[in-house]
Amino acid sequence: MIRPTRTSGGIAALALALTVTALLIANPAAALAAGTLALFLLWRGWRFERDLAAAAASLAVTREVDRTILRQGTATAVRVKADLAVPAGLAVRVRDLPPAVAVGDAPLSPPGKTATYTIRLMAPGETAFAGVVLSASDAFFSRDLVCRRSNAPQIRVFPAGTAENGRGTGATGSDAEVDRRAALEGQGIRGFRPYQTGDDPGRIDWKVTARRDAYYVREQAGLEGGSPLIAVDLPARAGDPETNARFSMAVCGAVEGAINARDGCSLLVVAGGEVVRFLPRTMDIREAVAALGGLAPLEPRTPLYRAPGPAVLAGRARVNGRGSGPEEKTYLTRFASVIAAFAKQSPVHFSAAVRAALGRADASEVRIYSLLAPGDRSHLVQLAREAKVRGMRIVLRAPAGAGTIPGIDTVEVL
Repeated sequence: MIRPTRTSGGIAALALALTVTALLIANPAAALAAGTLALFLLWRGWRFERDLAAAAASLAVTREVDRTILRQGTATAVRVKADLAVPAGLAVRVRDLPPAVAVGDAPLSPPGKTATYTIRLMAPGETAFAGVVLSASDAFFSRDLVCRRSNAPQIRVFPAGTAENGRGTGATGSDAEVDRRAALEGQGIRGFRPYQTGDDPGRIDWKVTARRDAYYVREQAGLEGGSPLIAVDLPARAGDPETNARFSMAVCGAVEGAINARDGCSLLVVAGGEVVRFLPRTMDIREAVAALGGLAPLEPRTPLYRAPGPAVLAGRARVNGRGSGPEEKTYLTRFASVIAAFAKQSPVHFSAAVRAALGRADASEVRIYSLLAPGDRSHLVQLAREAKVRGMRIVLRAPAGAGTIPGIDTVEVL
């Protein structure tokens, strides 16, 4: 439904006042002015609807999903881009509509920009996206228009409780797909994705390939990096309580999903330059939730104040020999030697604690959950650097528009 803005509301109030004045004192001029304002609002409303319809007609949505065949309850990343012609004077933002059985919200994004978010499919069967929402506004009116035609791709979800003895319904020739028993314990099939150059041909699922008329490979839980490390950056007490509550729900859901989908997970909780809790590789959801401790906001007691840390200094020391001229190379060589000396003789207790935690976690991926509040983020920089030293992949999950930190491989909207 079309909604008036404050400007159009003020014009309507003025027209009403002129109408009352014209009735009370029989003033033709007031009646003419009121009628003119009313006609102007009607014309602006008609023009707004026309421009919005033209923008919707030019809408083209490109949506990519990491997996189109997956197990019930499994999370998957979605990347969506909406292109449309925006008429002059009209502001439009686009929000994707996940499937009805999905848990997860998409952010608002401008046309032409790719938005990334994560959903979790909670019911088995064939499902599709519900379309996109166009949030349009001009100086006088605003409206949210739902476009249902952009619902590709189709997603197939098979039940989490399907038998895994290799003789489920998927092995009998029917349409259902099951998680067949893998050769090693803990390496069940977690989903399917399109074949990419470099993939092992032995992982191609020929049944799905024949049905989809395109090569699909199996993604096994045990081959997706093993047990992950979830690092939680506790928010400050001064933050918004509603935002902190959503943050806590997102972290708890991620920990539960990692434990249910893999061979457990490790948990690292930090507040500034302090490791609050560390739980190495657990399969017990209750133990993990107890370690989170309700994710109560905590003021950092040991801020680092942008301290680089030994890992950052060691990285900077590698500039040796990168100068263009002999004098610049000599300077950089001496400068690198000084930094290297500081890197060896400047221990940081936080970096040492993080290094020890990463060694015990035995993970190949770190997922950092943080609100990225303004201020000192040195502890997150040091955490990312220590993970990079060990060759780990880093995924940062933060609110939209919060920014990022150096060394991150992937940023996902929290």
